[in-house]
Formats: sequence, structure tokens, C-alpha cells
Amino acid sequence: MNLMKKLRAFFVAAGWLAVFASGPSLLGQPPAGPAAVAQTGTATNPKLSGTVKDPTGSVMIGVDVALLQGTNVVKAGKTDSEGLFSFNIPVGQYQLVVTTPDFKTHVQALRVVANMPSLAITLSLEGITSVVEVTADSRTQLLIDASQSLDATVLTQDQINDLPDDQDALLEYLQMLAGGAGNAQLIIDGFEGGRLPTRDQIAQIIIEPNSFNANGTGPRITVVSRVPGGTRWDGNASFNYRDAALNARNPGAANKPPMHQSVVSVREGGPVIKGKLTLSINASKEQSESGNGSIRAVTPDGPVNTGFVSPSTYDSIGFSSQWYKSKTNSLNFNLNFNRNKNLNSGIGGFTLMERASDSFSHGFNFQIADNKTISSKMTNTFQFRMNRNSNRTQPRTIAVAINVIDAFNRGGAQNHSESHSANYGLNETLRWTPNAKWNLQFSLIANYQRNSNLSENNYLGTFTFSSLADYLADHPVTFTQTSGNPLAMTEQFDANTSFQVTYRIKSTMSFSAGAQYGLQTHFNDYNNVSPTMQFQAQVKKRTIISWGARLTYPTVPFSLGYYEQLIRGDGTTRQFNTVISNPSYPDPFVDGVNGVTTGSGGSLQRKDKNLTSPYSINSQISLTETLPHNWRFTTNFNFTRQVHSIRNRNVNAPFPGIPLDPSLTRDEIDMLRPFFPLVSRINQFESTGNSLQKTFNFTVQLPSTKKFMKTQFSGQVQYGLTWSADDNSVQNPYNIRADWARNDQRQRVQGTLSVRPPWIGSFSFNGNANSGRAYSITTGKDDNFDQSINDRPAGVPRNSLRGPGAWTLNLNYSSPNLSLHRKKPEPKAAATSAGVAAVPASTANPQIDALVQSALAAGIPMASIQQLITTASANPALLASITGTGTGTATPAQKPPSLMHPRVYITVNVQNLLNHTRVNGYSGVITSPLFGKPTGFGAGRSIYFTINEQF
Repeated sequence: MNLMKKLRAFFVAAGWLAVFASGPSLLGQPPAGPAAVAQTGTATNPKLSGTVKDPTGSVMIGVDVALLQGTNVVKAGKTDSEGLFSFNIPVGQYQLVVTTPDFKTHVQALRVVANMPSLAITLSLEGITSVVEVTADSRTQLLIDASQSLDATVLTQDQINDLPDDQDALLEYLQMLAGGAGNAQLIIDGFEGGRLPTRDQIAQIIIEPNSFNANGTGPRITVVSRVPGGTRWDGNASFNYRDAALNARNPGAANKPPMHQSVVSVREGGPVIKGKLTLSINASKEQSESGNGSIRAVTPDGPVNTGFVSPSTYDSIGFSSQWYKSKTNSLNFNLNFNRNKNLNSGIGGFTLMERASDSFSHGFNFQIADNKTISSKMTNTFQFRMNRNSNRTQPRTIAVAINVIDAFNRGGAQNHSESHSANYGLNETLRWTPNAKWNLQFSLIANYQRNSNLSENNYLGTFTFSSLADYLADHPVTFTQTSGNPLAMTEQFDANTSFQVTYRIKSTMSFSAGAQYGLQTHFNDYNNVSPTMQFQAQVKKRTIISWGARLTYPTVPFSLGYYEQLIRGDGTTRQFNTVISNPSYPDPFVDGVNGVTTGSGGSLQRKDKNLTSPYSINSQISLTETLPHNWRFTTNFNFTRQVHSIRNRNVNAPFPGIPLDPSLTRDEIDMLRPFFPLVSRINQFESTGNSLQKTFNFTVQLPSTKKFMKTQFSGQVQYGLTWSADDNSVQNPYNIRADWARNDQRQRVQGTLSVRPPWIGSFSFNGNANSGRAYSITTGKDDNFDQSINDRPAGVPRNSLRGPGAWTLNLNYSSPNLSLHRKKPEPKAAATSAGVAAVPASTANPQIDALVQSALAAGIPMASIQQLITTASANPALLASITGTGTGTATPAQKPPSLMHPRVYITVNVQNLLNHTRVNGYSGVITSPLFGKPTGFGAGRSIYFTINEQF
């Protein structure tokens, strides 16, 4: 399909967008009236406006909003009937303070510039940190990402505290929130990919089910790490522990091996030069003897059902720093060192203990980001990233490998390897807001990778048997062996550029469009333009509708791993694989087949000369509705078609690719190969894969203000219905479409319920359930001699069976703060008619200034701060009691006052709370002794204890 046909298909999927963009009257009228707190000002003063909402997304009326400079309140007011506020104020640096009874006070530093987009602030109940929807690179000044979806989900700090401690479980849960497909783009502090920060180091998580941003591929998870504040040093320490004595035995295992895990992490950060330079140090050490794995195999000596322990360690130390070069320019630095060791790994399921191996790795990464406010209408972010990693894997047993399909795998792991990699990346993003209606964004990303990989995988060879009977009879179905030069040196450069424009048709309606173009080395397809567009409208006070469509090419269609595989298997001076069907045993070369020196019967790798980039066409419509009593639901329908997926096909299999007459001799079979007399397996990278997916999601969110007997309840439940089909697994290499089949987990349900009774802490229940995944019945033999053991009985389609469904329930408990230093009750003060009393100047008293900053950081309401300053100014003895001096004037040696105290809390995380048995899958191999039986189980109940201290 040429470029014009691709663009035509895209615009057919997106055509209805133009109808809605051209007919805004169909969508109703915008909310009436300006903000009740609109302030008069000169024409030269820019306008700062925003909306305040509660955690359910409902607007909040009559909320106090104030702008401070130092200890002076510059402007103050209340939100109107639509939750809006607005001020006309001079350009400059301010502190925005939002406060209302029963909700946590929100304090945010920001720089006001001309044509600032409207702010979106979400308050949460007392004890829950408020959230401002900001971009990941805006931690020095507040910037709203105009391309962010209106239906994005921003997790509050309290919701983050309820997330799993385990990083793998955390990532899996976030992927489920993003749509359940597990393919969401992960952005950590402005960079794609990487290791998730620990839960206590996360400041904010933004989940966009489908952002339709030109610089992206669909669902997006943005994680913003904490950075040190500019006024005081603080930090936290945590200790996580688990032990086999607290856990249940894994289902399917006859024993419960001893195991334990401990994780210690420490963070300390604060100003090095106040107002100029901050520094944060993070260190963690994890020691684990994981006992979650188990072996479920059947050997000639009988069944093997046993658990085992895989010791591992992970150590890291990192440094983060911010340098405020000026009011309009800052630099962020991140440097991290890590090392990892995993012992007794690579086993479990059918793989026995003797196939274990050990792996070791170490590396570092460095990141720097320059954030520059060029003018009141333009900002620029430049980022540079460098990663260096070394990895080594060593098998514990040196021996030929023996695999009996769906029965057992024994012998040597044969996975000795050593690799050294270096990755360098540049990211340039320019944002321009010429006026309040337009926002334009330009991005350029460039990456360079260099790998040195010594791999001796399968150098001794592997025998594969169809059944235990064939193993006892010394009759393998195939023998494979890798030989040649184990060292491969590869490098790759890729780059992409994107442009995104958002037009705010009116305050409740926006239209965005953009495109991305990418290229890379080792791939000669240069016409890959990815257009995207989205239309969003707030059609009523509580209703948001969104339409979007895109045609997407991957940023790296032909990965460096593909290229390494290509050059290793070129059949010349590098590696090649010898594949022998029905070999003799234990010497496969007894009949004279000498694949080691000549490559006869070997396997070659090549690339189709017509290889093109895969692409997908995606469209989505979604509706977000806030119901009475602050209930909220979101529903969306997503359609995705993927075309030209890259697959690796054997193009020299015997024609016509179906089971052959068993009376044929080996020579007669080889004559059916298209490249005869070459009888090697020829694997070819081709753009011939296809898939189709339709997804429906429905989410209901419980209002966080819901209370019963002084107990607060919040949560959400999501139902997903997915239909997908593909031709990813092919039995007949000459009839790919014949294996088009359903391949999905049709239904899934996930939900969270947080219960916060008074005084005793909070309980968060996280449950999920899903229907089973499809799998195929196979004969366990190579009936068509294509040297792939995936043949099915005659007349049996692919994925004709359905595996079992599964469900689990997890619990996370967080205790209340266990601080021994309690803050005194906040003094009461009457508010002025403007909503917040004006705070007088501090009369240049550094003690009062420090006291105000400490009070703001502690989250004390503005009315109380006003009373505190008034009292402290009139009563120097109060300052003396705080600082230990007899005067109200501080000296450099005196400790500044602080209202912050160390806080200690305990969390308990229970995975699989009810110890429900979860079957991971069934065997579909007819020759297996486990045919029709479970092949693996999910872990039993596991308990984690964590002690956290913030200081």
C-alpha cells in the first residue's frame, strides 16, 4: 500500500471529526458567565485563570484562592459557580494557595506569563496531597500541557500510597489502568522507558487512555519523580521485608522453600545554595531469596512438583540536582549507578534445576534537562541521556540440552554471554503559545545505540523429543546447534520529529492535530508519516466527549535486535544454526551430516527486499460523565488495525507446507523445498503480519467524599471487553491467512476500594479478574518438515481451546502517622470578604519569612498563617520560644523555625489475600503427559511489611 492509500485509510477513520469541529452548535453552549473572582487590572497584565475540582472531577464552588509573593498576599478571591477563578496580575514569580475546609491546602510555585493556559487543580481530602496537572518537565515553573487529554486520570498522592510496593506489580497495575492491553507508553521524568521509581519517590502519575499526541503511540503513563524543595532539607527512609513464614505455599508445589526479601531505600534532598542549587541523594539495596517459582514437570522417574529459591541482589545510588540559573532558566541533572545479581535463574515450569544459570550486570545512566522560558509565550526543553550497561550470564551445567515437549527440559542451559551496550539520546521540545487559543509544540528525538555481544547460546546443541516414549526410545524429532563466531558488533541510529498544534475553539472545546516522521539505519523505508487528530468538548457542565484517530508508524520499526539476528545468521563468517530433522541420538552426525563446517542442513537469516514499516490505524471515542452526588463514569470504544507486522518466516519449507505423506523419503522431501538443492532453513524478515482489535471499557468512580460512620470510602471499578484476532503464529508458511484466529482475553474486571476509618489508617483493596486466553492443540511433531514443532491435527483450527479464567484480591494497609511530635491545633481566624485575609509584609524579619515558608510546606490554611504572622510580629517572645533566643532577630548560627516533624508510618501489602489458586495455562500438546492439565500456577499469598519515615 503506497503513502496515498495509507493516508486515505486514515482520513476515512477520522472523517467524522471534521463534522463535529465545524458544527460546535450541535454540542450545546459553553457555561455562562466569567469567574466570580475576576479581578480588574491593566491591559498589560496577563491573565491567570483555572478550575478547581475535587478528586471525583466535580467543580468546587467558593474555594479560597490566593497569590503570594513572599509573605504578601497579592490577590485573593473565591471560585465561582463553575469552579473557576481568574486574576489579572503582572508577570512574575508567585505562590498559588488554594484552601477550603476539610480539604488539603494546595501550595504551588509558578511563574505567570502572557497567554498562560488555564490551570486544572484537583484538591483532595485532608491528609491527601493535592494535584496539579503539569507536564513532567515543569518542576521549576508551572506549565500546562495543552495536548493532554481532558479525560486523563491524575493519581493523587493518597492513591499513589495505595499502589503496590513491588515495582513489577505496580507497572502491571498502571498498564491495566491505561487500558489493560499492556502496551502503554511509559514516560519517566520526560524520558521514555526506564526503571520505575519506588512508590515513595513518585510525586505524580498521569494516565491517558489515548492521548493522540503526535509524539506518542497511544496510551500513555507519565511518572514524575520527587525533586528536592527549595526551602528546607527533607527526606525519607523505608525498609521492606517479607518471609516465607508469612506466605502460603505455591499451588502445584509439594514444598515451601525458605525465602526472604529485604529492601532498604533512603532519600535526602534539599537546597545547597538557597534559591540556586538543590541536591537529592537516593540509595537502595535489595536482597531477595525469591521462592515464588516452582517446577511442574514429568520425567521418566515420575512427576516433579517442587518450589525453589532464586537469590538476587539489586543495589543503586543516584544523585539528582536542580540549578536555577535564572528566573527563566534551570538545569536538572540525574546520575544513577546500579548493579544486579541473579542466581539460580532460568528454571521453573518444565525446566529442571540442572538448567539453572547465574547473571550479573552493572551500569550507569546520566540525564540532563535544560528548561528555558524564552519569552512569555515560548518555552524550550533540551534533554540529553546516556546509558552504559554490562551484562554477563553463566550456565551452572555444561551439557547438551534435552527438551521433551511439555514434559521436562534438562541438561545444560548453554546461555553463556557477555554484552556491553551504550545508548545516547537527545530530545528537543519547543512550545509556543502565541495567544490563549493556540498552542504549538515541536519535538525532535535522536538516539544512538552501540552493542558488543558475545553469545554462545546453544553451542553444544539441543535435542527435542515429542514425548516421553520417544525420549525412552532415543528418537528425537529435531536437533539444533549454533556455531561460528560468537561476537557481534552492532550499532544503530534512529530519529523522529513531530509537530502538534492545539486550537481552543472556545473554553470548553478544543481541536488538535499533528504528525510524526521517523527514520533509522538498517531500514530503507522513508515514507512513514504518522498523522493524528483529536477533538474534545465539554458539551455540558459535567460531560466531556472525545474523538480521536491516528495512523501510526513505530519509531523503530526494525530493532537493533533484529539487525543482530540478521548479521549473525547470514551464513558467511558469523553464526549459523544447524537444524536436523529426525536425527540420530546421541550423535546427530553419525550419518555424515556435518553442519558445523559446511552449513548443510543449517539455518540462514535474511531480510525481504520489499520489507516495509508496519503501521496501525487507531480510532477512539470516549465519554466522561459526572453524575449527581459526584459519581463519575467513563466509557470508551477503541478500534485498532495493525498492518505489515514484521514476522520471521521459513521460506524454504517443503511445499505446500501441509503434513506430508509419511512414505516420502528424506531426499524426496528436500526436493519439495523452493531453493533445492539448498536444504537449509531460510528465515526471512517480512512485513506480512496482521491483527485487529476492538476494545470497550467502562469505568465507574466512587466519589471520594463518600462517608459512612466517619469512614471515608473511595475507589473505582473498570470493566473491559476485548475482541482481537491475528495471524502471529503460522503453521503453514505458504498460507498465512489460514491461521487467522481469535487471540484475546475477552473480559476483564478490575477495581480498587479505599477505606479510611478515623485514627487507624487506610485500607486499599485491589481486585482483578479476567477470562482465559486462547491456546492451540498441537501434535508435538513436525508433520510438514518446516523444522517448527507447531503442527496441529487435521481440521483443528488455531486457538481452538480456551484457558481458565483467573481472579485475585490484594490488600494494602497504611497506618496513620506515628510522629511523636504532634502539631498544635491550628488557630482560628475569620476570613475577609475577599476570602483570605491579606498577609502583611514581613518587615524584613528572616525569622518570620522562614516561619511562613515552613507553615506553607506543612499545609497550614492561609487564615491560620495570617494569624500566625500577626501574632509573631506583635510578640517577639514567640519567636524566642521557637528559636531559643531572646530576640526576634535571627543570627546565622540560629536554627530557622520549622513546623515540620518526622513522620513514621507502616504499610502492609498482601498479594493474593484469599490465597486463591490461579492456573496460568493448560498444555495443548497431545504427546505431553500433561495434555489437558495445568502447566503452571500463580503465586500463593505473599505478605510484605514496610516501615517508612519522612524527615
